[in-house]
Amino acid sequence: MIFTKRAGLWLLVMATSVLVACSSSAPKKSTGGSNKSVAEETIAAPGTSILPAGPATPNPYLQNKPSVSREISQQFADATRAMRNKQWAQAEGLLQKITVANPKLSGAYLNLGLVYRAQQENKRAEQAFNDAIAANHTNLDAYNQLAILQRESGNFSAAESNYKKALSVWPYHAESHKNIAILYDLYLGKSAEALPHYEAYLQLVGGEDKQVKSWIADLQRRLGITAKPKAVEAAPAAVEGESNE
Repeated sequence: MIFTKRAGLWLLVMATSVLVACSSSAPKKSTGGSNKSVAEETIAAPGTSILPAGPATPNPYLQNKPSVSREISQQFADATRAMRNKQWAQAEGLLQKITVANPKLSGAYLNLGLVYRAQQENKRAEQAFNDAIAANHTNLDAYNQLAILQRESGNFSAAESNYKKALSVWPYHAESHKNIAILYDLYLGKSAEALPHYEAYLQLVGGEDKQVKSWIADLQRRLGITAKPKAVEAAPAAVEGESNE
């Protein structure tokens, strides 16, 4: 696929992650079972879903909502409002106060990273995204934002690793599937690996993304795959939810 066809995509990514909810301390990582992510499995045969069988599980990041004071809650609301209005200095000051008062609020670090990104302070943004992950290893948006920075700097292997980490945390995260597919398709030349992730993304959003449908059709053509006439079946609903905290 031609890069200019999707050049505007990365300009929209940050907007989709702005105002991410704060989360509580990360739940303890399981010591049992496999740590292998969906993205690390053998490449699926055409038309075979790489999503786990059975109903979708809840987003673990949103299952551990924090208990915060009214003051912190108000500061977070004020910071997100400042971000919407592109009042970056005000947003930065408020978010820094939050992280000092409660260093376990992962979402505050994530939004702080987005503030730095908006001001082209990529080193500080990278540190903030890493801090968000350190505060809560289930913060999927932090993995994705860090990976985008790494992709933009040409560190494709690190970007791939962080997308895979996000999918190992929650294999139903639609944006992680789409982002790793774009990385494979546009930057790493791994068309066969990109296709199942595009298809997984389409399943998770109910098949309603016409642009991704066109990318899938293009990939299938280049890979010599005959597209099935049947529409992609939607995966079981994966509720992510929202919080104003």
